[in-house]
Amino acid sequence: MNPKARQNWFPSWIFPMALALAVGTVWLRLRIIDLTYEIGQTDRTIRNLRLERERTELAVARLRSPMRLERLARSRFQMGPPSADRIIRLGGNRR
Repeated sequence: MNPKARQNWFPSWIFPMALALAVGTVWLRLRIIDLTYEIGQTDRTIRNLRLERERTELAVARLRSPMRLERLARSRFQMGPPSADRIIRLGGNRR
């Protein structure tokens, strides 16, 4: 076999194409790792925000509790049940 025939057997575009594919594969793998890390961070943020919302909802429910409001009205504002002359009935003469 002559050297020229051997040279034509291996096309010159194969090496640059293989190099491009290898670089593309590495870049794609690194991008997948970065996105997986971002998804994990976002999941942790969502979990923390949900826990914070639940704690806030519990705090609001505790602050709006009728027993707490009554205790505040009696102790802080010296309020009590209204006397009969202070009650105003609305909506007609229903009894």
